[in-house]
Amino acid sequence: MFKKHYFLALSALLLISCSITKKPQFKHVAAIKIAQMSLQNVTLEADAVFENPNHIEGRLSVDDIHVFVNEIDMGSISAETFEVPARKEFSIPIRGTFSLAKIYNDHKKGFLGNLLNTLNTQNIDVKYVGKITYYLGSFSHSYAIDKTEKITLKL
Repeated sequence: MFKKHYFLALSALLLISCSITKKPQFKHVAAIKIAQMSLQNVTLEADAVFENPNHIEGRLSVDDIHVFVNEIDMGSISAETFEVPARKEFSIPIRGTFSLAKIYNDHKKGFLGNLLNTLNTQNIDVKYVGKITYYLGSFSHSYAIDKTEKITLKL
């Protein structure tokens, strides 16, 4: 009888200690920068920083994040699924390449004004809006991303 209760108590303790105590916390978007720029395309990079307080790993997926430069929608990016380490702060890279010709055709009036303003001030505002989703088995949680950062261009 004592062994049965001891086994049940030990099983409950193990189950509780291995369970998910909290979902991973989205902290911020960092290191937004222009990775490459040509007359045809521009490539933007950033890191989404998270902290996982759990003993259990999982996966993160980048889902349709829109990138805006000076309030012009450059397009959307998505990325591969990333493994979440247990009990650690980590970052996942977000990268997107956009066609300047397409952006110009979609925003002819605003594009030229923004281009002249950018050349004059050498600054651009880059905004990431979308979601990143955490998966652990059948459990999932989405994080809203809405981050703007001013980038100084080196011309």
